[in-house]
Amino acid sequence: MNPPSSKPTQLRQFFNIGSLYQWALLGFILVAIPLVSVIIYAVTEVANYTAQSQKTLFQSVNTTENSRIMLERLIAMERSVRQYQVLKEDDLFKNYLEHRDAFIDVIDSLKSSSFNKDSALQVELLQHNEESLYDSIFTQVNEHNLSLSQDDLALFNKLTSQARALLLEGEKRVAVEANALSVIAERVRNRLVYAALISVPLALILGLIFVHLLTRPIKHIGRAIRSLGEVGLDQAIVINGPKDLTELGINLEWLRQRLNKLEHEKQQFIRNISHELKTPLATLKEGTDLLAENVVGELNTEQQKIIKLMEMGNININGLVENLLEYQRIISTDVELNLSEFSFSALIERVCKEYGLLLRSKHISLHNELSDITLRADYEKLWIIISNLLSNALKFSPEQGSIHLQLRQHNEHIKFTIEDQGPGISEEMATLIFDDFYQGNADHPWKIKGSGLGLPLILHYLEAFQGSINLLPATKDYSGARFCVTLPKTKDHNK
Repeated sequence: MNPPSSKPTQLRQFFNIGSLYQWALLGFILVAIPLVSVIIYAVTEVANYTAQSQKTLFQSVNTTENSRIMLERLIAMERSVRQYQVLKEDDLFKNYLEHRDAFIDVIDSLKSSSFNKDSALQVELLQHNEESLYDSIFTQVNEHNLSLSQDDLALFNKLTSQARALLLEGEKRVAVEANALSVIAERVRNRLVYAALISVPLALILGLIFVHLLTRPIKHIGRAIRSLGEVGLDQAIVINGPKDLTELGINLEWLRQRLNKLEHEKQQFIRNISHELKTPLATLKEGTDLLAENVVGELNTEQQKIIKLMEMGNININGLVENLLEYQRIISTDVELNLSEFSFSALIERVCKEYGLLLRSKHISLHNELSDITLRADYEKLWIIISNLLSNALKFSPEQGSIHLQLRQHNEHIKFTIEDQGPGISEEMATLIFDDFYQGNADHPWKIKGSGLGLPLILHYLEAFQGSINLLPATKDYSGARFCVTLPKTKDHNK
């Protein structure tokens, strides 16, 4: 007994047979079959109707014409006999005989083309009466004593009446057959209409079915490609359809596996290099702190300046490593929020204090407009957001520049704005700054180049907070980058 999935599997195997060209050709043939069938049926019906109408009309017209000729011959025969009776000229009797021969030919033609038994009997009766009259006339002529009796004349009248009846019947038959042909023509027309009404929708349905069957794997390929960029590399790609599209799906699956492997290798590299850097950084920071505290002896002014440079370098490198670690964490797992209530303004002041040494080294002044706002959020992740924004502002701000921080509440949202006097962000760069590892090409006096992960980290965390970040246009006082972070004040992020 086959398993339940055997039929779908067999169906998929059936649809995987053949190339896209063969499918298109098969679809064209199947769509054309109903239309060609209707055309053949129409041609056959019209041909049959034409043949039947020609035959019927020919018989009707032929019978009517023969009946008319027969009547004319009877009248000519009677006139010739009457003239012969009076004038006794042999030529007149020969005319009678000639007309009679023509009459007999017409009688034979009518007998072979009669429509029914009644008509055939009338023709035979007419022929019998004419033969009786001819025998009587011929006998009298041989005796040289032709004298048409009342019976002969009555028989002539009877023959004429019978011929007129046959003519009238033929004319009626023509009308009847014409009506019958019109009925047949209407029936043929209706059949052709019904056939067209059936075949055209059937062809359209078959065409739509094949269009669906052909476009479905193509749409599936498009969705699979979009899924690689939007969803990730974990979902396998399976394309069912024509052989060439199936092979394309196999190649896409190979590409997905290859990209997935490279992504894992990249994450493993970031994780390893970040942890490898943590240990020497910790040692370097501890050594710098010991020197700064004069543990090994009093330092002169120049030495203290060098120690400050080392401390700034430690801060910068540590920020880069932290960003790498955070980036690796958020893309490998879902963002988990540890919610608590705290003062947003106090968090900002703490971040500013952390960067105090760097601010003083570049002689950058901070201008704060911080409202006292308490919110419920993840403290550490919000600290990373503010820290990265301030680090970017420091990186691009000129010596003796100014950075402006503003925190305010607007209805049920909290807005944090940070703006600097650096070179700013062009329209081309504005669409790329939130891409992973994008660093731009602007010149700045920062000693250590960034990782290009600060703004992507901010975007990931703000999405988890159900917040947003927007790039504002430059102003006269702050011509550099101006970012506005919007957060919900009372939003439950656990939903």
